Amino acid sequence: MIAGADGLGTRALRDRAILALGLAAALRRSELVALQLADVELVDQGLTVFIRHSKTDQEGEGATIAVPAGKVLRPVSHLNSWLQIRGGAPGPLFTRIGTKGEFTLEAMSDRSVARLVKRYAEKQGLDPDRIAGHSLRAGFLTEAARTRASLAKMQEVSRHKSLKVLLGYVRSAERFDDHAGSGFL
Repeated sequence: MIAGADGLGTRALRDRAILALGLAAALRRSELVALQLADVELVDQGLTVFIRHSKTDQEGEGATIAVPAGKVLRPVSHLNSWLQIRGGAPGPLFTRIGTKGEFTLEAMSDRSVARLVKRYAEKQGLDPDRIAGHSLRAGFLTEAARTRASLAKMQEVSRHKSLKVLLGYVRSAERFDDHAGSGFL
């Protein structure tokens, strides 16, 4: 999907950064659009993202997530490309793009992130009715489970309070791994 946001235009650079960071940090669409420029800090290993408030953090204590630079999806590289366009003005990290492709400092809506994810899914031949803004978060957890990341490390990124909810993602990814019947079926 990230490759589907081809080109060097403002919208393509922003969209690649949204898709890459949303997946790499297992973010909800509401968290993506709530990010401010000040919430992101580039560090030697990648970047840190401060989530000020989320669905499971109603008190607003916040949480900091580490995002490695990455070798495949390269979320830091995509974010840096977007930041060259966005500049250093305080405000929303991800902003609306005008109808003619012009940069604005207006925050995106969570619905616009959902539409963006669906658009790039369809571009890659995926069924947009089966994909949603939440697919970035779910995709991170599914892939982390598939590559056998520990539950503790997955929970560190996803910030799930309940292991029961987190295990829902793991079970779907590992349904056929070490299947009870694999030795005789």
